Amino acid sequence: MRNIWVFLLLSSCTLYPRYERPCLESFDDWRTPLPTQNAVEIAWWKQFNDPVLNDLITKALTSNQDILTAIARVDQFRAQWKIASSLLYPQLQAGGVGNRQKVSNAMLTPSAVPNPIFNTFGAFLQASYFVDLWAEIRSGAEAAYHQWLASIDARQTVVLAIVSSVAATYVQLRQFDEQLIVSKDTLKTRQEAYYLAKVRHELGLTSLLEVEQAIAEAEIAKVQVERFEIAIAEAENLLSVLLGQASQDIPRGLGINELPMPPSVPECTPAYIVCQRPDVQAAEEQLKAANAQIGVAWAQFFPQINLLGAVGTQSSWLSPLLSGPSNLFQYGTSIIQEIFTGGRLTGQVELAYAVKCELLHNYLQTVLKAFQEVNNALTSHKYYLEMVETQRLRMEADKSYLHLSDLRYQEGEIDYLTFLDAERQYFQAQLDYEETKGNSFVSFIQIYQALGGPWVVEADKEVLQYKETCATPLLAPSS
Repeated sequence: MRNIWVFLLLSSCTLYPRYERPCLESFDDWRTPLPTQNAVEIAWWKQFNDPVLNDLITKALTSNQDILTAIARVDQFRAQWKIASSLLYPQLQAGGVGNRQKVSNAMLTPSAVPNPIFNTFGAFLQASYFVDLWAEIRSGAEAAYHQWLASIDARQTVVLAIVSSVAATYVQLRQFDEQLIVSKDTLKTRQEAYYLAKVRHELGLTSLLEVEQAIAEAEIAKVQVERFEIAIAEAENLLSVLLGQASQDIPRGLGINELPMPPSVPECTPAYIVCQRPDVQAAEEQLKAANAQIGVAWAQFFPQINLLGAVGTQSSWLSPLLSGPSNLFQYGTSIIQEIFTGGRLTGQVELAYAVKCELLHNYLQTVLKAFQEVNNALTSHKYYLEMVETQRLRMEADKSYLHLSDLRYQEGEIDYLTFLDAERQYFQAQLDYEETKGNSFVSFIQIYQALGGPWVVEADKEVLQYKETCATPLLAPSS
């Protein structure tokens, strides 16, 4: 459908400059290339093998309020395009009139009709056509058309953001769950250590200092427990909003340590990014719309030509209303040429060019930002994968350090502070490991978010199909 209308809109002479995609210095590959073999491009979140996550994303696609708002916004721009395009066709109106009136007796002459009260009936058909010689209407319709396409791309940008946010927030929620378990286990261990320290102090084996240190360490662990309980509640609240529902408990699936890490990422060159990121496409459609508005501004310098015509009938009685003597007609043309406007027309042209210049730089900035986000996501993912292994080795070493310290402390070979140091390090290593693992999954999700691609189009189609099934009038087409 797009191609048909583009052909119709460009089939005649227009006054705006010919559009050419802006050139931007590109590069051959990303700063941190990653394996792309056998990468999944459609419904990539299913690679995590978590049915709960799949259900959450499906619900978000069908119930998220931002997506529903974007759908309605597309309908608005489609209606605006229809309004702008309607002036390309003749405008036809029909009407009728019937009234009873009395003429003042003082205005009657001797030769006038004796009865000053009479009826008037009429019917008419009127047509008008704006001769679009200078493509003012066609330029405005094309601008509205590209605004419509930009709103479709904006809807897909919302879909991209919602799917990515649901997946990333769910991963972080599972990360917080695991960190809460670690914190609760540590709190329990430290409370037991406090009890032992208190008993040892009562038996005169240790000083009060050891008891106070045990109390402080238990309180630190309790603070961590409360911190992750807050984080879990906030993550559930965010997911609830993304799902289009009031805040409530979110079901859980696989744990953060059970989720499989996909081995590769989708293939996409820097040159191809401008064709598959919906926000970049939306910025370009806005630029095309601004380019077409220049034609509207230039057309104001030329004569505006209207063809007018009307036929009808008029009578003082209903019976002869359709007879020959009652018929009437009118036709003609009107031409209006602006002569002096005090600089208004020139200002409109300057404004149109300035808007285009603004949207040109907005488009280039959007492309640069897209490159930045892809490079950031690829680099983060690569190093987070390495950090996961590093943190795992650190955690294992700290676990061994704690075990040996505990044995030597029980034998009286080291003091309590050395044992505490080992326990603190192991606790922090566990938390850091879970956080790094969560970040590795989030960075993987950010790669798909930064690249865009076919999965966004498919998810967008799923949104529209669901709305059609629910009998919601969707006027906007899928891209």
